[in-house]
Amino acid sequence: MSANLYYLMTMLPSLPALGERVEYSEALSKLREDKDGSISYLADLLESELSIEECGRQYYVLGNKDYVPTLYDALPESFSEILNSYKFTDEAVWLSTVYKAWFSLILDVGRKFGSGLLSRWAKWEYSLRLNLIAARLNKSGNEQSVKFEVLPDDLSSDYSYETLALVTAYKSFNEPFEAEKYLDQSRIDFLRRESTQFSFSIDELVSYMLEMRIHNRYSQLSPELGNKILEEVTKL
Repeated sequence: MSANLYYLMTMLPSLPALGERVEYSEALSKLREDKDGSISYLADLLESELSIEECGRQYYVLGNKDYVPTLYDALPESFSEILNSYKFTDEAVWLSTVYKAWFSLILDVGRKFGSGLLSRWAKWEYSLRLNLIAARLNKSGNEQSVKFEVLPDDLSSDYSYETLALVTAYKSFNEPFEAEKYLDQSRIDFLRRESTQFSFSIDELVSYMLEMRIHNRYSQLSPELGNKILEEVTKL
């Protein structure tokens, strides 16, 4: 696979700086053109997060009750059923359930494809989001919080100290957008720390795609929706 990955990665667009124009769709297309079915599956799995975010935005934020999310045939039917449950599920419960299912898939794919980085990232990112939710509930004084279950292998505990420190620093920002940029730069720092540049390994490809999705999120943010969207896309 290393020879194929070398060719694939040399064809991928360069990573931009945070906030610059991103070629995420082009990168996903390159992954789907690869003959290795596992690479195409990884593209579907990562892009399905966009379906989750857009579904939450359209249905819960904008009130578009006719919205139908994009589904990918390669993903398990059980995941598609959870994603489609939004029409009869409370927003907080739906977000918790669908992201738990998505992260569980990420963890499973990391084991099957031999990507230790993908598994470590799932633990780190899930832990960060749990700590963000706890901080927001505490700030709002909401005592009726949703019970967020941990993933297999106690995913939320491995990086809890590190991600709690990030959330503590995040709360010190007065400007929400700058706070989000701080977290996203921390995400990028984690990915670069955990991968080896020019190794042309599955972990380097995973790191590239996970960082690309961060840049892509910035390219899709709508100033009109402002802080509401920033909050929605980082919720579980």
